[in-house]
Amino acid sequence: MQLRRIFTLLGVVGTMALSACGSADQFASYNTQSDDSGRIALNHQRIQTDDNSDDWRTTLPTEHATVGKPEDFPAPTNPPAVEENTSTLPTQPATFEAETTPTHGTVSEEQINKDRPAAADVKGTAKLTPTVYFFPVFDEDKKSCPDSEKVTLHGQGGKALIRVCKKNSMACGLQGSCSIKQKGKIRMLNILARIKGQNRYFEINREECKYGYGDRTVCLDPFHTLAADLTVYKLGEVIYIPSVIGLILPDGTLHDGYFIIRDKGSGINGRGRFDFYSGFVPWYEKTNPFNRIGLADKNTAVPYLRITGAKAKEIQARRAYPRIPADNQPLK
Repeated sequence: MQLRRIFTLLGVVGTMALSACGSADQFASYNTQSDDSGRIALNHQRIQTDDNSDDWRTTLPTEHATVGKPEDFPAPTNPPAVEENTSTLPTQPATFEAETTPTHGTVSEEQINKDRPAAADVKGTAKLTPTVYFFPVFDEDKKSCPDSEKVTLHGQGGKALIRVCKKNSMACGLQGSCSIKQKGKIRMLNILARIKGQNRYFEINREECKYGYGDRTVCLDPFHTLAADLTVYKLGEVIYIPSVIGLILPDGTLHDGYFIIRDKGSGINGRGRFDFYSGFVPWYEKTNPFNRIGLADKNTAVPYLRITGAKAKEIQARRAYPRIPADNQPLK
């Protein structure tokens, strides 16, 4: 009986995520109202989860009811050696042409049903608290600073790697990775560790992880990566967010609603606290798909499901975890 109720609820979640997509005209009417249009659109599509209602809390197992240890997804342990990278920067994603562009495309009920997790693969559900992070790019040939305002970024063993403007150093530390252009040369850096209050960096191997590294040597996969508290979740764990199904990404594809935990972050603590990775698209840009549906706002709360078993393995294979899909080229 419990499994039948789970299947019934998942059907409701999928159907409501589908109905949330609506037509382009419908979303255009929401997105021309204010700068908070993305948030309005998300509210339009959210699943009813009032605490006093007969909702998903009573029909699916909660995270706190989970018995046993979560499935462990091991990742590579040796970071790449520090080496100079002289390649050119990936082309940054194109922006949406107008604020009236719909946030979601049309996904058929048949598609949603086909990709929906089986009840046996749903480990628990709750509401999430989101933020968004990205891969900052700084061209210090165009916008530099006096040498007195520069600081040194250090690598393994405390080796000096590069001197950069202090504000750019702070952004690199906050986001976990960055690109610096100086004298025509590109340096793509990722945090290796924090030792005695100092971030240590290594050079990104773009043949392996063109969008940067998450935890250990796991590649970051734009728009499909979550940073989470790794004392609560396991690296490689799959998270399903029905309200994201059909979200239009910068390359024109539609989101399938699945994410993989590939990273951790300072201040990302506790159950349901997720940081969404948006590649080269800054979190504060109105054209950022995650921003447009309110995921850059901690006050946004939508349901998510923890996925295990066969479905988790399917999604890991789909996204080539711990690498990224071979056709996942820099978004143009």
